[in-house]
Amino acid sequence: YAHYADLVWCETGTPDLEFARKFAEAVHKVHPGKMLAYNCSPSFNWKKNLDDATIAKFQRELGAMGYKYQFITLAGIHSMWFNMFDLAQDYAARGMSAYVEKVQEPEFAARDRGYTFVSHQQEVGTGYFDEVTTVIQGGKSSVTALTGSTEEEQFH
Repeated sequence: YAHYADLVWCETGTPDLEFARKFAEAVHKVHPGKMLAYNCSPSFNWKKNLDDATIAKFQRELGAMGYKYQFITLAGIHSMWFNMFDLAQDYAARGMSAYVEKVQEPEFAARDRGYTFVSHQQEVGTGYFDEVTTVIQGGKSSVTALTGSTEEEQFH
């Protein structure tokens, strides 16, 4: 199917640069320049299979072989579940101090790097639905979420 595909996906059972190299060479022999994809899977035990130096250069080497799309399946889920587990344990022990230190203050600090979810109501489209409600109510509504909200007052 390489002829019809935008890119060809290489899947391995462990993080394996040698297999990835052979796969890339075989595909490029028949389809020169074909873009490749590699799943940097969270199912791999990276440290069990590779040393730190190889882990550090793994994606650069894949890129040199033509792997233009390198991704981690479920990276967000793993990050979210682990961080929620960590927060829940600390919250049980320290209450709101845990949330403020582990979540809220780092979110505020990340604004300078482009992080925007501090204003979660705005981030999920509440402003749009406020506009729709206001239009339906003839220009005035007492049930909008952003205008006069605690978020508007404290986070903007």
